[in-house]
Amino acid sequence: MSKQNVWYLPGPFHRYEDDVKAIAKKNDLIIIDGNVTPDRDDETEHPPKAKLKPEYAEAEAETEPAKMGVAELREWLTAQGVEFDPKAPKVDLIKLIPAE
Repeated sequence: MSKQNVWYLPGPFHRYEDDVKAIAKKNDLIIIDGNVTPDRDDETEHPPKAKLKPEYAEAEAETEPAKMGVAELREWLTAQGVEFDPKAPKVDLIKLIPAE
């Protein structure tokens, strides 16, 4: 059985108000930039919350689903009523975006 100790967080990590590396260490997690891999193997079931700095939060407000981060895309798909595997990688989630 694998240890679910990976925290996939969209980088770069300096954009966060919190010291995300310290949070990961405190929670015995390995932190990986969620933007660089669609893989979600060993993802922790309850990842810590990290707040973006205001100057990045405004710039991060993406409205095009295919360009969203994985967490945002999952929230968007849920809001659209689309069912999906919660462990599905971004590549598979993008395929679920309804055609306009």
